[in-house]
Amino acid sequence: MKCYRVLKTAVISLSLVLISACNWVKPVEGSDQVNLVQASNLTGCQKLGHTTSFVKDQVAGLARNQKTVTEELVTLGKNQAVEMGGDSIVQTSELKEGKMEFEIFRCKR
Repeated sequence: MKCYRVLKTAVISLSLVLISACNWVKPVEGSDQVNLVQASNLTGCQKLGHTTSFVKDQVAGLARNQKTVTEELVTLGKNQAVEMGGDSIVQTSELKEGKMEFEIFRCKR
């Protein structure tokens, strides 16, 4: 019986760790054409707007992998750029509690 509990605990723990690294945000069509750029690299671009992306940064009380969270937030920013007709985004805030902000631009003619 004790061995069963240890095994059950190990399986649950491993599942939570694996879930915390999963990427749940899917890119929309065209988001692969949107570039994440530094503001200093923008020339001849039209600012289209601003967006704030949110994702869960914890699952079942466990912190998710920060790289995965950042990737999801950038994907959401790129998805929004597609919706607004943009081709470039600039990160305007640091990752904090599953939130990141972006400005959206159209640079290509």
